[in-house]
Amino acid sequence: MRKWIGYFEDIISNDLCDKIIDYSNNKKPLQPSTYSTSSGKSNRSKERVKMDDGWFRKGEKFYDNIKHSFMSALKLYREIHSDCVCQRHTDFRLNKYSEGGFMSRHIDNIHHSHGQEYGYPQVSALLFLNDNFKGGDFVVSDITYKTKKGSAIVFPSNFMFPHEVKLIEKGTRYSIVTWLM
Repeated sequence: MRKWIGYFEDIISNDLCDKIIDYSNNKKPLQPSTYSTSSGKSNRSKERVKMDDGWFRKGEKFYDNIKHSFMSALKLYREIHSDCVCQRHTDFRLNKYSEGGFMSRHIDNIHHSHGQEYGYPQVSALLFLNDNFKGGDFVVSDITYKTKKGSAIVFPSNFMFPHEVKLIEKGTRYSIVTWLM
């Protein structure tokens, strides 16, 4: 499985990471995240995820910088997996996990719930904005990543790549996610 998971360091600058975190804490409205099903919000959201999130949409501050960072990670992924051709992406969701936050094990077989225009995503991609927290490891396909500030991870969006964010024991963890079709 590891060969299909791309972990890349130095994808987004430390300065840009800090600016996005500052923006998310002072100007970007974040809301408690929920799990959704095809019929709407899941009644089990509280036991499946505890984080705040907010979306960066086209034209918004940092959108182009975030897009450039994701495209840099995807380019590196494609150097290893040339058959991965993505032509569209969702907007970018900022995930903020405070102490006690987590996301339970799940797969990204989403369809139209995060703004993708056509079908299911081929790959999921995350940018990690900080590493000054305790806990919060990212686990994909039972492989644990202690992600570094400015790094990215890219992996297929299917049942073979379940993933989760472990409990945040201390501090706050920030990441940005997109799904590529």
